[in-house]
Amino acid sequence: MQCGKWMLLPALLVFGASAGGQINPNQPVPLPEAMQEMLWENMALSDFRLEGNVRTAKSLHPLVMRTRGREMVYEFQKQPLQVRVVMLESGSLIQRRSKGAEPWKAVSGKERLGKILDSDVAYEDLGLDFLRWRQVRPLGTDSIKTLAAWAYEAVPAVMSNYAKARYWISQDHLAVLRVDAYNENGQVVKRVEVNGVMKVGEVYTIKEMQISTVIPGRDLSSSRTYIEIQKARPGSGLGGE
Repeated sequence: MQCGKWMLLPALLVFGASAGGQINPNQPVPLPEAMQEMLWENMALSDFRLEGNVRTAKSLHPLVMRTRGREMVYEFQKQPLQVRVVMLESGSLIQRRSKGAEPWKAVSGKERLGKILDSDVAYEDLGLDFLRWRQVRPLGTDSIKTLAAWAYEAVPAVMSNYAKARYWISQDHLAVLRVDAYNENGQVVKRVEVNGVMKVGEVYTIKEMQISTVIPGRDLSSSRTYIEIQKARPGSGLGGE
C-alpha cells in the first residue's frame, strides 16, 4: 500500500464518473475501524496556498485556498465569504466570516446543510465527515477505473443532507476513488468526481473536481459545480491554531 503526500483533499484520488464493476461481497475487506484509522492518519495536509475558481452554471468565483495539517480555509475573492474547516475525528468544525478582520463564527445545525453561494457544495461536504461516520459496514471488493478497491457504506449519526454514503477506497493508494451520497429512498443524490490532479514538488493536489447534484432515480445530474486549481505554492499563511 502506497500512501502519497497530499496538499488538498488528501482522501480523494483520481476517478471517473463511470460506475465500477459489481461489488464482490465474498472477498475480505479491512474492518471499518481499521480503515478509518488509516485514512485519518493519511489526512494531514501540506502547508500550501492554492489559487483557482469555483465554477457554477451561472457564475465564476475566484478562490484562494489555504491548507495546513487538518485545516482548510476557502477565501472567495469577489464574494464576502470565507470558510474554515478543521477536520476532527469526532466530526469537522466548520466556520465562516465575511472578511479576514472578522472573528470566525460556527456553522452548525441546519446551516451545515446549506449550499455555499450558488454551488452544488454544501458546508457539510467540505469536512469529508462521511469518512468518520461510526455506523459503517464493509460491502466487499470492486474495481474502479481498473483500480482495485474496498467498498463501504456509512450512515450518519447526526443531521445530514444524506441518508447514507457509499465510498470506494483504493487498495494500493489508500484514497477514495468514488463517493455516492443517497437519500432516504436509496437513490443517489450527489456524486463527486476528480477529473485530474497535479504534482507540485513532492505533493499532489486536485486540478479539477466536479460535484454533481443527481436527479433521484435517474443517475443524471441536474446541476454541476467545478473546483478548478490553477496555481499552487508552499506557505499557506495559516497559524496552525
